[in-house]
Amino acid sequence: MVRTPRFAAEDFVEAAIGLVAEGGPSAATMASIARAVGAPTGSLYHRFDSRAAVMGAMWAALLDELAGILAPPLAAGRPARAALALADWAAARPRPARALLLADLDTVLDAPPEGDTAAEIDAAEARIEAAFDACAARLGLGAGDAAGRARLRFLVIDAPVAALRPALKAGRMPGPGERCLIEELVTLLPAAPGSDDETALAEDAA
Repeated sequence: MVRTPRFAAEDFVEAAIGLVAEGGPSAATMASIARAVGAPTGSLYHRFDSRAAVMGAMWAALLDELAGILAPPLAAGRPARAALALADWAAARPRPARALLLADLDTVLDAPPEGDTAAEIDAAEARIEAAFDACAARLGLGAGDAAGRARLRFLVIDAPVAALRPALKAGRMPGPGERCLIEELVTLLPAAPGSDDETALAEDAA
């Protein structure tokens, strides 16, 4: 009979997300990750050979989740919907949002990601960038329009993240106040020809 592993790699990744969300990257030691899962430390080392490996897997999982939120509306030329989706994700999933939006790769990892983890991180980042490029193209912002593209990125990603961070830092779930602020921001965004992004706020208000 083949024995099913009691502790999956995903269990340790989820534990790392929770620890980083609650106490910052330094809280996610190998011992604390194993303890959060209720597993022996040896089980963690059986899945990941170092802290850098498990933290890299955590970062890849978070970026993949973010790409799943942002890429579809951006690729469809709906930047307002992408910004609102970011707000809704942070409200529905505050722990992953806190772990991702309050940290950065340099503070999370002990060493640069390698192998499959590096490829997964690169793939998630590339998915977001490709969707952003597609959105910019639909809005008529060519590669040479650095100012227009920077404004688009600021209104879709940077400003919403800045609006969400105070609540996340305070350990609060982002709520109506943060979403209303982001709703005000997205009114500054253009709508792509042929898209229904201009109706996003009206749909949400209905």
